[in-house]
Amino acid sequence: MATGESFRSLAFAFRISQSYITRIIQLVLKSLSSRLTGKLLKPPSPEDLIRIAGEYWDRWNFPNCVGAIDGKHIRIFCPGKSGSLFFNYKDYFSIVLLAIVDANCKFIYVDIGSYGKEGDSGIFGKSSLNQLIKQKEYFPPEKKLPNSEISLPFVHVGDEAFRLETHMMRPYTRGEARNDNKKNIFNYRLSRARRTTENSFGLLSQVFRGFYTPISLKTETTDQLVLSACCLHNLLRDRYLENVPNYYYNYDPNEPQPLKNMMSLAKSGGYANFEGFLVRDEFKNFFNSEQGAVSWQDSRTQGTDI
Repeated sequence: MATGESFRSLAFAFRISQSYITRIIQLVLKSLSSRLTGKLLKPPSPEDLIRIAGEYWDRWNFPNCVGAIDGKHIRIFCPGKSGSLFFNYKDYFSIVLLAIVDANCKFIYVDIGSYGKEGDSGIFGKSSLNQLIKQKEYFPPEKKLPNSEISLPFVHVGDEAFRLETHMMRPYTRGEARNDNKKNIFNYRLSRARRTTENSFGLLSQVFRGFYTPISLKTETTDQLVLSACCLHNLLRDRYLENVPNYYYNYDPNEPQPLKNMMSLAKSGGYANFEGFLVRDEFKNFFNSEQGAVSWQDSRTQGTDI
């Protein structure tokens, strides 16, 4: 997980048979995923979501945001008798890691193991988190925007792969943003908040080098590996945020990201609902008002196509 070494290389290095190394990996990953999830990936409470929303406003200038959502393809070798289930639009076999990330690049929620042929919106639609959202048991009540009397619901921010809903914000289309600077500014502010997902996936792959190569494990074991890596990522982020001298977190900003792994999902978000349009327009108006604007947004969006 940390180096991406093959089983054959590990067998030569430690003089242990490949079959025994496989057994060790299975036992360790099963233990890590079962013991760490309850401590490092606990379901957030309404109080946690309100705190996360405050951090998103303070650090990324997006109010009432309780997480950024995105998915990545985790490259694997073709599982036996799986046909084209794991074959994705990038022409390789993968499982999908769908994650929601807070303002400090920590994972709040992960969905691991969906087929590579599936898209972000479909995976999120069948997830346990989405069922809680539909039952109105996840988000806190609406809250007023900063320095404003307008109350809006708490939301997740995502890209074009997700459908626009009351609690899910996605950017305006390029054509709309090109012809309306206010919509262009909204897209900039949403992209600024959504970048935490890309930062998280980048940090995850930098520390756990196994994500730079195809993973040659059974799909069940691969799911446990990805879950364990997400838990350990949160542990390392906690240590980093404590500002202690030894946080065991080395990040090289000059090193390129994996070119054949951790790829984004296809941009196919499906239908939107009417309430989602209204909420997005209210955020757009807030970002273009004196209460919600930031000083640099005009210079960043002028002459750009977000």
